[in-house]
Amino acid sequence: MFAFMGSAFLAGLVGSLHCIGMCGGFAVACGGRARDTFLWHGGRTTTYAILGALAGAFGALVPGPGWVVAVISGLLIAWFAAGLAGLVPEPHVSIPGVKHLATNLATRTNVLARFGFGMANGLLPCGLVYASLAIPVAASDPLVGALSMVAFGAGTVPALTGVAMGLRKVFMRDLRLRRLLAAGVFVAAAWSIGARTGVLGHRHMHHGPAPESLPGVEMEGHPPEHQHPGGMGGAGS
Repeated sequence: MFAFMGSAFLAGLVGSLHCIGMCGGFAVACGGRARDTFLWHGGRTTTYAILGALAGAFGALVPGPGWVVAVISGLLIAWFAAGLAGLVPEPHVSIPGVKHLATNLATRTNVLARFGFGMANGLLPCGLVYASLAIPVAASDPLVGALSMVAFGAGTVPALTGVAMGLRKVFMRDLRLRRLLAAGVFVAAAWSIGARTGVLGHRHMHHGPAPESLPGVEMEGHPPEHQHPGGMGGAGS
């Protein structure tokens, strides 16, 4: 579990500059007040946790051996990372009305509105979020998926709290930097996928008694201990 969470946190941390470019304006809309910023981050992270749980549940429903989920996760992370790098059009999953809702909530200052503002932000199209959701898919567990995306949200907090506009301009015009960030996100997610499939030596193992130790179970080619190979019931008369 901690491997998935660590990879997701790293993905959020290394991809933070992308967050500044995409969500920096919304962070500024919080007004710089500590309470509002905290609520906004909490709302975003809550949405990420829900998405992570859904992605983890999806991974658990995929039939077949574990490597099938790993392949699906690998293809997703490769596609989304390529979008971040500008090699292919960045995928967008737009939910009607979410951007309008976020804009309306940004003008309100009560606690629920600020939290809801963050939750709406978490549903806005973002290639970095899509790429990181490959980690919960690989985990194939709703709880681990939710916790992984909470860790991802925590990784994005430092950059979005700072929101340096000069840094934002550098990022938006430097394609090489975008590709470097995309590579970092890809490596972070691929690490979790590799650990799950055993490529990195951390394959999920079944913990339980060996089949031959179970009572009443005969292994092919090995007669039960109470039966002598040459006769019935042990020693002859």
